[in-house]
Amino acid sequence: MTMSHRERVLKALSHEEPDRVPLDMGGTPVTQVHPDAYESLLSHIGFPTEEFDAGQQGSFQAVTPSEEVLRHFDIDVRGVSLGLPDGRPNVELSPLSYRDEWGVEWRKASPRAPFMDVAGPFQGLQEPGPGALATIEWPDAGDAGRIRGLRERVEALRRDSDYAIVLSLGNTTFALSQRLRGFVELLEDLLLNPSFAGALMERVTDIVCNIADSALREVGDLVDCVFIADDLGIQTQSFMRPELYREMVKPHHKRLAETVRKRTDAWIILHSDGAVFSLLEDIVDCGIQVLNPVQTNATGMDPEGLKREFGKDLSFWGGIDTQHVLPFGSPEEVTIEVRQRVGDLGRGGGFVVGPVHNFQAEVSPANIVAMYEAAKAGPG
Repeated sequence: MTMSHRERVLKALSHEEPDRVPLDMGGTPVTQVHPDAYESLLSHIGFPTEEFDAGQQGSFQAVTPSEEVLRHFDIDVRGVSLGLPDGRPNVELSPLSYRDEWGVEWRKASPRAPFMDVAGPFQGLQEPGPGALATIEWPDAGDAGRIRGLRERVEALRRDSDYAIVLSLGNTTFALSQRLRGFVELLEDLLLNPSFAGALMERVTDIVCNIADSALREVGDLVDCVFIADDLGIQTQSFMRPELYREMVKPHHKRLAETVRKRTDAWIILHSDGAVFSLLEDIVDCGIQVLNPVQTNATGMDPEGLKREFGKDLSFWGGIDTQHVLPFGSPEEVTIEVRQRVGDLGRGGGFVVGPVHNFQAEVSPANIVAMYEAAKAGPG
């Protein structure tokens, strides 16, 4: 018996095998498509050119595919994000740069390049202390712009479709604190200036939790998943030892997960790139139920090992290699990759197929098509 899209996703996340593995494209901020790849994809599948804006401030320079494209690929997920605040909107500094509500400056190298955070308000501090937190203007978590029209949008999706709905709350404590302080500087602060690092993350967590609470008061009864993001690793290792994560960062992740759980029964997805196997036991203990993007070619992230050690506690969302196979492999190699992931991560449920981060410009439309066709066909 064929399942509805929502039933398929919820069954998989409940660690049961659905009629086929669920598919995501554009349901989260990290499963979208670069505009160059998207234009090629439209042409390849015989769809007309679309008008889209992939250069909005704060974006990865990626497109959320149109409803027509999502239906063409029989995608099971639809994503919903919060709006921009009214009181402190992004400030354009040039056609290629802006400053966000946190006081962080973003730039991009060219119109179709992604924005990168280049300067935060605490980045130049030589001897940081908790008192520095009083020197900047902080975001207003209660700004009405974030949730204006949110319930209406989600209600329409629930009423008019059968898709699983993912609410994206965006980046959380560690990533936001790194933007404010600097990527390297915050890592150093965890050891050299722990009182400042702790106070900074506490303040950021206060704001993030209040935003989450406000959003989920609106739609916690309607959404199926809540997506949060906080990168904790690089290709070869996590940013920190498990002991340091447990002491300095874990309490903030746990508080956010508890805030989410008070308002909704939705599945909590954590996005973290990189080699994070050593942190997964603690991440599960925080209340996280789904790991994205499952960077299977990072050190220690062997999919069979992930499934064996954490398959009872975590579901896996993503998993299809975007470093080598999707951009540089053939459609046949993509098919092999997908069948392997469906086989090792999808057995017994617990897997949603998607790219390991957004489809980049180099990914051919034939490979995108091959990925979703192979996923629907199963492990073979």
